[in-house]
Amino acid sequence: MVMPMKKAIGAATWAFVIVWMIGLGDTPPRPDATGALPAARLLPVNLAAAATTGSQPATPPVPCPDLLAVVKAFFDANDAGRLDAGLAFLMDDATLASWAEGVNGYHMTERHLTGKAEIRGALGKPGLRRTTGRPNDPIYKETEAKVSGDTVKFILRPDRLRPSGKPYHPYQVELRFAGCKIKALTVVELITWL
Repeated sequence: MVMPMKKAIGAATWAFVIVWMIGLGDTPPRPDATGALPAARLLPVNLAAAATTGSQPATPPVPCPDLLAVVKAFFDANDAGRLDAGLAFLMDDATLASWAEGVNGYHMTERHLTGKAEIRGALGKPGLRRTTGRPNDPIYKETEAKVSGDTVKFILRPDRLRPSGKPYHPYQVELRFAGCKIKALTVVELITWL
């Protein structure tokens, strides 16, 4: 079978390139006539970029030994109003998605925030704290907590009914981690009555 000329030229070109690249491999430098090795050629390096990005590939974060302890400390800081301490548990580029969800799955008041600066204002809001500190407000308890890999999911359930007898809305919370830092939060207010 005769190979068309175009394919033959293409195959020969690639074979030449492969052989040429192999020849460029890790061959040691050859000494000159005096027996000295040639001076190394240094390439210019942006030291600031090298310090921030590094020349080595990024290594994945070490898994956190106790994600639930981090969640507890995060909520404790928010409950105490120490928002800067709460922010310390977040990655710089963390994300927060929050919305209210009705009984038929309808999303209301959906918000998406990125970065500590945007998220800071939301840390004192319901769903990201268990108590307001006011005696007539409910205290939310973590229930149905599940840890799966780098993700923690739970429901924040109120400890009492409203004065009208209707329940306060629970919150479904999901936190995804990179090591022991929170990289994504999702808070859904579960509307159980209107």
